[in-house]
Amino acid sequence: MRYPGFWIPVLLCSLALSTVHSALAVDEAASTSMRLSIDARGLARKLIDAELCLPITASEQSQKVALWYPKWVPGSHGPGGPVANIAGLQIRSSSGEILNWKRSPGEVYRLEVEVPAGEEELHLSVRYLSNQPTTTSFGHDCFASSQVGVISPGCLVLYAEGIDIDQQRVSLDLRIPDGWNVASALPFDSESNESGSEAIHQFESVTLRTLVDSPLMFGRHYQSFELVKDTDLSPPHTLHVFGDDEIMAQLSKEVIAKYASMVEQTSLLIGSHPFDRFDILLAVTNELPKNGLEHSRSTFNVLPPSSMRSAAALKGWDRLLVPHEYLHAWCGKFRRPTGMLTSDFHTAKDTELLWVYEGLTQYLGELVEARSGMMSPDEFRHRLFVELRNATHQQGRRWRTLADTAAASHILRSASPMWGGLRRSQDYYMEGMLFWLEADARIRKLTNDQRSLDDFCQAFFNASRDNQRPSGFDRDEIVSQLNAIAKFDWDGLIARRVESFQQSFDPAVANSLGYSWKLAMTQPKIPTSTFRHGGGVDLLDSLGMSVTSTGQVRRVLLDSPADQAKLLPTTQIIGIGENTWSGERLREAVRRTIDNEPVEILIKDGDRLRSVQIHYYDGLRFWNLVRDESQPDRLRQILQPRKRE
Repeated sequence: MRYPGFWIPVLLCSLALSTVHSALAVDEAASTSMRLSIDARGLARKLIDAELCLPITASEQSQKVALWYPKWVPGSHGPGGPVANIAGLQIRSSSGEILNWKRSPGEVYRLEVEVPAGEEELHLSVRYLSNQPTTTSFGHDCFASSQVGVISPGCLVLYAEGIDIDQQRVSLDLRIPDGWNVASALPFDSESNESGSEAIHQFESVTLRTLVDSPLMFGRHYQSFELVKDTDLSPPHTLHVFGDDEIMAQLSKEVIAKYASMVEQTSLLIGSHPFDRFDILLAVTNELPKNGLEHSRSTFNVLPPSSMRSAAALKGWDRLLVPHEYLHAWCGKFRRPTGMLTSDFHTAKDTELLWVYEGLTQYLGELVEARSGMMSPDEFRHRLFVELRNATHQQGRRWRTLADTAAASHILRSASPMWGGLRRSQDYYMEGMLFWLEADARIRKLTNDQRSLDDFCQAFFNASRDNQRPSGFDRDEIVSQLNAIAKFDWDGLIARRVESFQQSFDPAVANSLGYSWKLAMTQPKIPTSTFRHGGGVDLLDSLGMSVTSTGQVRRVLLDSPADQAKLLPTTQIIGIGENTWSGERLREAVRRTIDNEPVEILIKDGDRLRSVQIHYYDGLRFWNLVRDESQPDRLRQILQPRKRE
């Protein structure tokens, strides 16, 4: 049955606290324990109710107590806690008196509560709206379909200002519909049913940091797969799959084997684990948008059934998602930039080292994809080509450093359809990946292939399985650890690649891998399924623009022939010469420019049609990644799977 009003949680919390206060030798941490009760039975209707018992420090006089809603949620890289989705909040004293509260001026995440003298606990009733439109918080939000639900506990928590999230303990119980299963990295305490109705799942007390870092996934159709049992190489790993129906919750043996190989290759790459077990939470559904988020002892992932039907169907972003979020358990969750390692969820974070947090994770995730057989060596080369081209055409580097894309991360997450390349985006992901790929190749060359970035990872991520807290790092440690593997001017390389303004991208990573990066007349054949493949008609290397398959200009490079013709993103091309639009006609017009013929197009300019000439006369040209046979193929060496010794 539902909670009968507010009084049961109040009574339970009061009894617990009175027991604590009557015990002389009780652990002090227990006297400040919080209790969170979540009722998710209305989640299918996009409503969640929660009750929170929050101990506070008693005062002989009435006082104002400051409470915070989590603002800087781990993994969001910005002040994106979904406070706007709170649809009901009532705060009471232990006697049931409704207390007044208001927000702090200029800070919507901070509440000031008027508390009577002698009060030792607050009781909060929270109502939350799930499935709200957002561009910043989906990964750490709450959402559901008719068959699958996900709750991020941080959405339902407030905490007293001044507490340490590594000291504050919280216990949790969760109500879900009868017959549904739940999975989480949170340790279960017990499970009980009320009159054969909805189940109450109880979890052991954990720190507030751990609670906020531990999503709950539940649903009617559920399967679990043991990817790895406890061994000297790796602790247990479980894949929890929830689907819209029983078939979607079943994965093929081949897909499961790929994920098991991912775990093995990661273990061989890094050599230690900052956890004693790991849970991969995967929703296979068409009813929720695909997404994912990293956590210390679990990952949250949502993927469509079409991608999960076979290993061959799992491509691009969908294939990358689970390995990327999994590698974050080491890079970003265990080892975290010191500026992002705070003792609460409201202090602003310094995100400039996201080129390590996300960039190194991007590289290691794709490296593990290749070593585990999820991605072929050719596919990895295609990915390298795509990112080299994207970096080559990134003109925003002239005014914004790669480090600044990290420092300004939370304002760059949404793409801009108008001149987005000039503003830059979260380039620390992919250009960060290129930096770490170059570092890997340089280490191998400097040490005559005796050492690699694998050695750096084994030292940098060295951990014990009973680890409970993240460990901070700074730029100096990165330089020091790289120098311990191979002596080099790593400080200078970081300054040039990451922290400096650049007129153009330096494709040294290609050369260090045994490839050349040069212009050629032939367009490379890159599968359209390649992650971040632009598609459409890509003429960035000739006209300086790319166009969608329907004729809309997607991108224009400054100082290019397309820019000189005053074209801009979103311009609609409706004709090529005397013919209607087609991509092949545009390509053919560019081919003919070697005969001194400009490209003539007809565009729609508001309510008018206008003829435009693009003055360019060098034919079709494309950047190409070409194997340099005079150099060792270090990319092939890097992608070789590791073997157990």
